[in-house]
Amino acid sequence: MASFHPRTERRLAAAGRIHDLLRSAIMHGEIASGVLPSEADLMESFSASRQVIRGALELLRREGLVQRLQGTGTLVTSIRVTHDFDFLHGPAQPVEHRLLSVSEEAAPPSVARKLALGSGETCGIVETVTFLDDAPLHSTTAYVQASFLPHLSEFSAHDEWFSLYARAGVDLGTTEHTIEASVADPFSASLLEVSPGHPLLVLERLVHDVDDFPVEYAFTRIRGDRLTLRQRHTRDGPPSHSTS
Repeated sequence: MASFHPRTERRLAAAGRIHDLLRSAIMHGEIASGVLPSEADLMESFSASRQVIRGALELLRREGLVQRLQGTGTLVTSIRVTHDFDFLHGPAQPVEHRLLSVSEEAAPPSVARKLALGSGETCGIVETVTFLDDAPLHSTTAYVQASFLPHLSEFSAHDEWFSLYARAGVDLGTTEHTIEASVADPFSASLLEVSPGHPLLVLERLVHDVDDFPVEYAFTRIRGDRLTLRQRHTRDGPPSHSTS
């Protein structure tokens, strides 16, 4: 653990707390004008020194959330999408999907197991990149049942992906999601317009229909600087294993 002078530690901790609060306001769209309050206003609002406020703003700048413009102030520059995980759906904001490739190939063994395919059976492989405000948001590799491929001809750039299943007469049921932190490989980096090693979130999903038959197995590689995940939880859950 790094060691700081007590005064420096207090300043860095205060800047971190203010960064968290400003970041949250940006993520929730509470900075309506797109321009942050002045340093003087922030100092008064947070009862903090100018050095602390500038430290918080620098943390936001490093994340790519704000930009300082001479004579204008500190502008919100974040391009992010908010995604609620309470039900299966696409991003809340309007996005554009671009199909990179569609093919039918022999299913790899792990995909065959996920999609309940027999040895040697084929699956569809769909590669897409999704854009938000003309900036890459995520790339996806989706393995689907081969019978689903003809319906991709009906897919337009601004359609919600899962709406395709409704058009195909497939009623979706449960979906299993796994979310992991990763970094961009050279090919993913080129698609997402970042440098190799850039932080990514990888969403692995297995989608079932209402009869619990698997219809899609997919990996979505999301730029970590352009996604906010949100979910609402209740206290209800598995019983406690406390021994007290």
